[in-house]
Amino acid sequence: MSSSLAQTVVPIVAYCASSITMTLVNKLVLSSFQFHMVFFMLAVQAFGSVALMVLANRLGLNVKYRPMNMPDAKTWFPVACSQAFMLYTGGKALEYLNVPLFTVFKNLTIIAVAYGEKWVFDAAVTSLMLASFGLMVLSSIVGAWNDITFNGWGYFWMSFNCFASAIFVIHMRKVIKQVNFKDFDTVYFNNLLTLPLYVVLSAVQENWSGFFAYYSDNTHSAELHSFIRGMLISGVAAFAISYCSPWCLRTTSSTTYSMIGALNKLPIAIFAMMWFPDPVSAGGVLAVLLGFGAGLVYTHAKNVQKRDVPQGAQVLPPPIAMDRLDQRGQSDNSK
Repeated sequence: MSSSLAQTVVPIVAYCASSITMTLVNKLVLSSFQFHMVFFMLAVQAFGSVALMVLANRLGLNVKYRPMNMPDAKTWFPVACSQAFMLYTGGKALEYLNVPLFTVFKNLTIIAVAYGEKWVFDAAVTSLMLASFGLMVLSSIVGAWNDITFNGWGYFWMSFNCFASAIFVIHMRKVIKQVNFKDFDTVYFNNLLTLPLYVVLSAVQENWSGFFAYYSDNTHSAELHSFIRGMLISGVAAFAISYCSPWCLRTTSSTTYSMIGALNKLPIAIFAMMWFPDPVSAGGVLAVLLGFGAGLVYTHAKNVQKRDVPQGAQVLPPPIAMDRLDQRGQSDNSK
């Protein structure tokens, strides 16, 4: 493999691997143990991202971010809170829904963001985008119709997550121009500002007394060790997706990057079907394929509009996935 090809392929593979790992580990941590500690998991991910970013910066690994300061913190704190709400509702939805169905319904967030930006920024919704939206709705209907393990709470939290994700993306795009954040600034501020919030909410809302009582029993020690390993991997994966996403964007084009994001949903669904014991139906597989096709059509629509709209006026929302960089595409907006 030539050096130039390796410089392009390695970040793509790293981005895909970190995105797949992030989603699957989230599902594992939130559904495979006795206690489902969403806020604690988010706190571990926030701490892991900040700690490893600081370490990478000191090791000279091209991780640069703006130091925390009060004016930017005050401006960005509402955005960080909206991200916290988005991640929490996403975590709760992932707790109850299987991963393939989660990825299918996550596409509906794109529709909410597109029409939210049409209302807020007067952004255009093209015929090609409408075609992709139709496929997204169809895939969601097929997925829900063939959901063998129907769980009302999963759909409740998924609805809230679509709403929260749309608010976060639109709000972030309004504020990011004020603070002029670059690649890692958003990740650093989001995680550092929300870390105390996650810790407090975990201490207040989550059943720590039951957690310690349950795992103090030696018969549950193996499960405790698996839980700790899952949390540690989750924290490392949070940093990995934060690092690999801008790395992939810098070494490829924005078109290639967005296409990778759309294509990556299929292996996530396939790995989840192989890894988790959730029942798989033909209708569920069809829903995943329809959602996959919808993502490709939408990505093509995004790239077509990007060519037609002057630089700096592009407000089309990026695809959204369940990882720690749901605001991917921020780099294009801040450059």
